[in-house]
This record gives sequence, C-alpha cells and structure tokens, in this order.
Amino acid sequence: MSSAPHQRAEGADDQAGGSAGDDGVQHRKTGRRRIFAGIGASGLAAAVAVFGRSGPAAAAYAYACCSLEFHPTMSVSACKSGSHYVWHCWHAGYVRCQCCEAKDSYGHTVASAYSCQ
Repeated sequence: MSSAPHQRAEGADDQAGGSAGDDGVQHRKTGRRRIFAGIGASGLAAAVAVFGRSGPAAAAYAYACCSLEFHPTMSVSACKSGSHYVWHCWHAGYVRCQCCEAKDSYGHTVASAYSCQ
C-alpha cells in the first residue's frame, strides 16, 4: 500500500473535487459582480443626488444650426460684451456659425444672437 492516502492515479477523474473547486470560483465571481453592481448603482444614485437630473432643452428658435432660447435681438458682439454663453456650429457642413445667449446677473438667459459667415 501507499503511504500517501490522498494520491490519485494519473488520468483519473475526480468529479467531486473538480466541481467543488469550480463552484467556489463561480461563487466568488458572482459575489464580486453583485458587489460591483451595488457600487455602480450607489454611485449613480449619488451622482443624481449631487448634480440633479437634466431638464428639457430650452431652445425655442432654430436659426441656421443655432438652437436659441429667444428670437435673436442683438448682435453677437453685443451679446459677448456682457455675461454670456457662446458656442460655434457648422450650418450645412461648411458655413461656420457663432451662437450666443446673453445672461442676466442671476444667470438666466435674457437675449439671443447668432451670426454665420
């Protein structure tokens, strides 16, 4: 007889040992997935709490490629002289436009402007 009681013959299949090891690995993978899913869900909830949800876009007027909140009532240079938000876009793929929303001291949009060249 052999002195080592737990020796296996070469090529012998030990289904109980193989499946027990696989179940342990599978259980750990599933546990990690649940933990990471929980962390992801918690992170998303925290981001919504901190930053809030985005509201609908306020753009009411479309001029060229500019979506403006108000009908344009001033030049872009006048818009840029005070508190403002400005962006650029391409109309029809080759005309560059400059869009501007003038802001009041509270940060609310009070006028709009655009120019395409």
